Amino acid sequence: MSGMSNSSLAALSRLHALNLSALWNLSAEAEPRYRADSERPAVKALLAAAYSIIIIISLIGNTAVCHVVMKTKRMRSVTSIFIVNLAVADILITILNTPFTLVRFVYSTWVFGKAMCHVSRFAQYCSVHVSVLTLVAIAIDRHQVVMHPMKQRMSWLQGVVWVAVIWVMASCFSLPHAIYQTLLRFEFKVRMVCLPNFPHPSDLFWKYLDLTTFILLFVLPLATISVAYIVVAKKVWMRNAIGDVTLAQSMAHRRRKKMTMKMLMAVVVVFAVCWFPLNCYVVLLSSKVIEANNGLYFTFHWLAMSSTCYNPFIYCWLNHSFRAELRSLPFIGHRGKVTANPAP
Repeated sequence: MSGMSNSSLAALSRLHALNLSALWNLSAEAEPRYRADSERPAVKALLAAAYSIIIIISLIGNTAVCHVVMKTKRMRSVTSIFIVNLAVADILITILNTPFTLVRFVYSTWVFGKAMCHVSRFAQYCSVHVSVLTLVAIAIDRHQVVMHPMKQRMSWLQGVVWVAVIWVMASCFSLPHAIYQTLLRFEFKVRMVCLPNFPHPSDLFWKYLDLTTFILLFVLPLATISVAYIVVAKKVWMRNAIGDVTLAQSMAHRRRKKMTMKMLMAVVVVFAVCWFPLNCYVVLLSSKVIEANNGLYFTFHWLAMSSTCYNPFIYCWLNHSFRAELRSLPFIGHRGKVTANPAP
């Protein structure tokens, strides 16, 4: 092993103890158990199949969302801007996070070079932050529309500005994870390792960076989304439709309210279920409360990455207008004129 500083040796020793210690830490490759797992063909095949399913479904679903919104003028609104931003972030997560995890495991080495050791970590964290912050923006936008229907809605330009703010915030949150990376070469194993190398006291820096990320990526977003949608759901459920003069109209209105309630509940449940296990696991690891377990890590990581498959369905495919526009696309097989009302 050559070219290793004392701080790098310290980082490597922590890696033996933690294996995966930062959120989206895709570079822990020092444990013998990890190497043994990565040499098992059955494990490689299972992970390749599992992650391939996510990649295919996510790319198809989120690409369809972007295509429909960008090609259909009636679908363009502030909400649509946020939904497209969410789809773009989910596509980036699918491209920049999932394959890196899989390749690192299969080949047991970092094959992407020194520059990508920093760039990939930044891109992975940034895309995740953008996705989560956009979920919060959508929740706040829905809250404003439902609770204050008479107020002027956010303009298209304001929506674009907020998207830019989301990307700037995500970039700032992601910089620490990208800066403190180092690429080490093991001559006797001909292996490269891309791992965190934090300043002294490194253990405390690592621990509190994970804790801060947990709060920014999960606790605060979940609280904001939950409160916003609980208030919205209560308002929608208690509101009576104007002009419900027939039983059929009343029942149709009730069905729409139930669908809205289900969608709002699905947003909160999917976010919590998909992201909590991995976030909690990483915080416990960096706090040295538990020991690393590769099986648990890949299960929780796969579950978190699978959220990119559910978002298009929840935010768009449950929307009647979006489904109508999707069916009108030539490659879907329906060319008739769409008569659905535009999305609110």
